[in-house]
Amino acid sequence: MLTFTTRKKATFILFIVLLCNTLSFSQEIEWQNTIGGSGDDDLRCIQQTNDGGFIIGGLSDSDISGDKTENCIGSCDYWMIKTDAAGNIQWQNTIGGNNLDWLNSI
Repeated sequence: MLTFTTRKKATFILFIVLLCNTLSFSQEIEWQNTIGGSGDDDLRCIQQTNDGGFIIGGLSDSDISGDKTENCIGSCDYWMIKTDAAGNIQWQNTIGGNNLDWLNSI
């Protein structure tokens, strides 16, 4: 599991660098994407899934805007995103209550 925190106003920055699956260790960017809404969105954790995509977890106070399709429920909620192997969003979910909800790991 790769875990890191980056706070960025108005953007849920997702910059994923995948290494080639060869032994040459050549470092090539396979894809990169910026995902976010209009508020503060914070990437907390990411894991590759069995289908080659990624499950991405973080927190957000953005309402529907940009890539975000659900309003914030409280002051800050979990934001889960599933991408395919090319980085396209397959689904997302905002989870939370009326107060602060902090996702730390998947």
